[in-house]
Amino acid sequence: MANQSIPAREDPRDLLSTTQDLSRRVRLAQRGAWFPLLVFAAITLAAIPFTRYGGLARHCSAVHGDGYVCLVQSALALWYWPIAVVAGYLLITWFYVHRSAQRGVGTSVRPYVVVGVVLAALVGAWAFWADVHPAFLAEVLSRQEPNRVLYRLATPAGVIGLALLLLAWIERSWTLFGLTIAYLVVAVSTVGVDWYSHPTPWAFLPHVAIDGAVLLIAGVIVAFAHRTDGPTRA
Repeated sequence: MANQSIPAREDPRDLLSTTQDLSRRVRLAQRGAWFPLLVFAAITLAAIPFTRYGGLARHCSAVHGDGYVCLVQSALALWYWPIAVVAGYLLITWFYVHRSAQRGVGTSVRPYVVVGVVLAALVGAWAFWADVHPAFLAEVLSRQEPNRVLYRLATPAGVIGLALLLLAWIERSWTLFGLTIAYLVVAVSTVGVDWYSHPTPWAFLPHVAIDGAVLLIAGVIVAFAHRTDGPTRA
């Protein structure tokens, strides 16, 4: 009768640890949020010439009582933002699909892209409607501060931030979540507004430049964090 060694059963704790380690490696390999951050940083900063030299469109409407309220803004920028944001999401989709083909590990980026495009379409429709109804917009902004915050969220900067929150959840990234919260605080605040002591066509510049800079810095931080973690680190 020959002696035969029987392999010992694997410890359940070792199996659980191995499974958790593999799950962590997959999550790290899936992450690529630095690319959307840099894309939208570029889109935000590229809006500067469209806003400054896009030609001014003026719409006026009557308010309650006597008088009119007029809204003057760049006509080209009004078209630039929805087109640029949707183009940005198409580029981001290509990036994740290409990255998935290279690494063999995909990211469920479709919900992020769909939500982002839908929000961009809604905000674009709201912007066009508010552009021709300045009296309603003035009435909304003259009310309490929460209305002003909601108005700033209903801007391209707000759309970018809200969609990034979903991406942070998809990628399970606390780093991205924290940076997105910081970006949204900047986007809905009045930082960079009224820096000029007199009317100027460059009055929009500080806020747009700050939004773009925050996205750019966040993209660099996330890229560095992902590279530091590495897809093979436990």
